[in-house]
Amino acid sequence: MRFLNLTGLLLLFFSLLSFSQTDNIIFQIPYSNQKIQIDGDLSDWEKYFEYTFSDTLSSFHNETNYKLSDIFPKNFDFNKLLHPRSRNKVRFRAFWNKENFYCAFTVWDKHLFAENHGRIDKPLVHLNDGIELYIDTKNEGTPKMDINDYQFLIDIRNNTEVFKGDLKEILADTVAVPKDYAQNILFYSAVKIDGVYNDEEEDSVYTIEIEIPFAAIGVIPETNMKMRLDVCVNDIDYPVKKTLQIEEVSTAMWPFSWSGYSDFGFPKYWKEVRFVGSPSWFEAVSEKYKSEWFWIYVVTATISLLVILLLIYRIFKLRKLPSYKEVNNIYFDNANEQKKLSYNEKILRKASQYIIKNKSKTIHSAELAENIGLSLRTLQRITKEELNITPTNYIYLVKLNLAAEFLKNKLGNVTDAAYEFGFSDPSYFSKTFKKHFEVSPSEFVKRAEEDAKTR
Repeated sequence: MRFLNLTGLLLLFFSLLSFSQTDNIIFQIPYSNQKIQIDGDLSDWEKYFEYTFSDTLSSFHNETNYKLSDIFPKNFDFNKLLHPRSRNKVRFRAFWNKENFYCAFTVWDKHLFAENHGRIDKPLVHLNDGIELYIDTKNEGTPKMDINDYQFLIDIRNNTEVFKGDLKEILADTVAVPKDYAQNILFYSAVKIDGVYNDEEEDSVYTIEIEIPFAAIGVIPETNMKMRLDVCVNDIDYPVKKTLQIEEVSTAMWPFSWSGYSDFGFPKYWKEVRFVGSPSWFEAVSEKYKSEWFWIYVVTATISLLVILLLIYRIFKLRKLPSYKEVNNIYFDNANEQKKLSYNEKILRKASQYIIKNKSKTIHSAELAENIGLSLRTLQRITKEELNITPTNYIYLVKLNLAAEFLKNKLGNVTDAAYEFGFSDPSYFSKTFKKHFEVSPSEFVKRAEEDAKTR
């Protein structure tokens, strides 16, 4: 019997020790550059930090000198407090990037009510089903909220309110939770409900998605930065007509947090979190040189435009290239020996000799003109008068005719011919060849073989 008692005490001890260690865990909030849509649909979320907790309270549970029951009027009959008709289960998820803090709540709740609209002077969002997210941006863990602490409320109709610790009320020390509402703080939220709120029928679940810009809460995020969070739920399981509402409290209000408390707003009891992970090297470089990205874009766009214009120019030149039927006088080294050549024809023969000698090089019009002792303008006039083409196209015509003889004599394949006569791109060579001879190089070779057989 003593052994059993000792065993029981040891189990109890280790259970309490385990609970204490779990309670002191620093939650790790991961970094991610994922782009998500704030629409209440969590299907686009990957599995980031995740924590699930449930409402197991049988009464209001406090961990401070302040009691939640103190906010009710004196002599209030607490027997009138309504316990939940069903217990809620909550899954909280979160991640961060360099601009925003993202949170998502999935709340399984069979009874959804949101009948309170509130007033300008008394926001009553907390008297509807919804969530509250508390953030201690400096990880101070003070007994009361200060100017570095924020409270975000979102109900199931996506009504929102933001509170911030109020310095004057802290100094006055007259309230348990010194905070002020109607804060002009930008954040985004969305709600999705599986069910219909404000009726007596059973519902299922609702999700709330939040995006909080770090700039809005005065934070520059970085790896290993610590904050404190309190993740809380307001559970209302009864319609207003069945409850008693006094100022900002209701007999149907049943709050609980992931720490197991009913009273919110005390940073000392919020859970500590650490931001882990970091941007990829590409993101880091982009952030560091973001002011230069505009000029990088301009340079890239300019280069792209020049490449496109060059391609258009090459296509234009290809279209201007005449077919072999339109050009009869290509003056090769041994051509037209019996004919007395005119001045222009002699120039073209001299030009063809230079092209043949440098057949594997890329020859430009100005280079050709210089090497045959003419100005570029004179060479342009001669090719125009004799063949109605440019010097560039004359260079192409000479090389294409040389390539045709090369292929006909089976000195190499199409790729060999392209490189042999200074075409760096075999595909472009084939297109140019077909433009001039009206058949592809392979078809040209096939026809040449057929002609040889018929002779």
